[in-house]
Amino acid sequence: MRDLLVLVITGASIYLGLFRPWMGVLALALFTYLNPHRYAWGYTRSMPLYFIVFLSVILGMVLNGKDRQPFPWTRETIFFLMLLSWFTLTTHLHPDVPYAAKEQWIKVLKIYISIFPTFWMINTKEKMKWLIIVFAVSFGFVGFKGGLFAFSHGFAYKVQGPDGTFYAGNNEIGLALNMVLPLILLGASEFKSKFIKNSFYIVFFFSICSIISTWSRGALITLVTVLSAIIWSTKKKWRMLPIAVVGLMIIAVVPQEALMSFLPEEWFNRMETIQTYEQDQSAMGRIYAWKYAISRAKEHPFTGGGFETFRLHGQDVHSAYFEILGEHGYIALILWLSLLFGTMYVLGRLRSLSKYVQGFLWVRDYARAVQISLLAYAVGGAFLGVAYWDYFYHLVSLCVLMKIFLYRGIAEQRNQI
Repeated sequence: MRDLLVLVITGASIYLGLFRPWMGVLALALFTYLNPHRYAWGYTRSMPLYFIVFLSVILGMVLNGKDRQPFPWTRETIFFLMLLSWFTLTTHLHPDVPYAAKEQWIKVLKIYISIFPTFWMINTKEKMKWLIIVFAVSFGFVGFKGGLFAFSHGFAYKVQGPDGTFYAGNNEIGLALNMVLPLILLGASEFKSKFIKNSFYIVFFFSICSIISTWSRGALITLVTVLSAIIWSTKKKWRMLPIAVVGLMIIAVVPQEALMSFLPEEWFNRMETIQTYEQDQSAMGRIYAWKYAISRAKEHPFTGGGFETFRLHGQDVHSAYFEILGEHGYIALILWLSLLFGTMYVLGRLRSLSKYVQGFLWVRDYARAVQISLLAYAVGGAFLGVAYWDYFYHLVSLCVLMKIFLYRGIAEQRNQI
């Protein structure tokens, strides 16, 4: 039955890709982040459904993409293409593990190429709104399901993502949910219906429960950062700050034994290792991997060791920053950091500019939400090897689209003067 439902969803997505390519882009995002086929139990689990939908979108862009916009040549897209070019260079210039490097390069190439239809087909604020809602609903479904399970079982079990996805592990789903929290709140603000708004808020709450129940130390640190940023950036922080203060007071006053009745003792034992990382084998393994990344970059500052060089170290890198450095060298790291933090800076600029362009105040809220999502990635990425996540590059594409729309609005406003 589930396989049949997945086939129906796939058929509808193919139709949309062919005849409504911009909606096909939404379908691609759904298959990327919700991964409906991973919830089936039969033949659809191994079918290349995403690839089929992607081909339908490309064909639809050729046959029915009359309203597609020109490719946006912005600072972000140029860095995006330069980064891909550098990855290609390091893959073909004597990588440490040639076969594995080329295999990983092909995977990354597929991730990057899948972002491009977004640039062409999402050409209005309304279309971008629905793309963001797809992000929020896709990860929100996982957050709601996992949070409900965690809450009903006293957080005694680890929440995992769907198997076979890039966020299958507890650490990965913890970061992905942290990154989507601001988008869930943004999605709630886009609807007037109280029922839909409250549904988003419920998903927001249970997504936080999911993050807590991942038992991930990095996810907990990122959650504190994200919630602080949300409270700080909200227009009604005077309402939120008392809640935060009361929450901190409760945590400080309530005995740990009482808290353990809500959260299991093992969870506290796990979180306490944040302060005693030098005694934790997992944490020290990460530090050794980071030292290996630095040593590879010193030996080959321009190219690093190539994709999958950490196989020689025998340890996962556990950091997006050191992943880029160790695999591709200092130039790639500069490009990647420029893309991440430069995009966050540009989003801040867009928030300021939107005040002076009639009809574009919405950019302020959209840019703020994406900015906090990227902040979550910047913090959580310090503890996970997620340098090639398509979710990150999709967030960058949202910044590019907002920039195009806003500058277009500025040009139109000048022409009217």
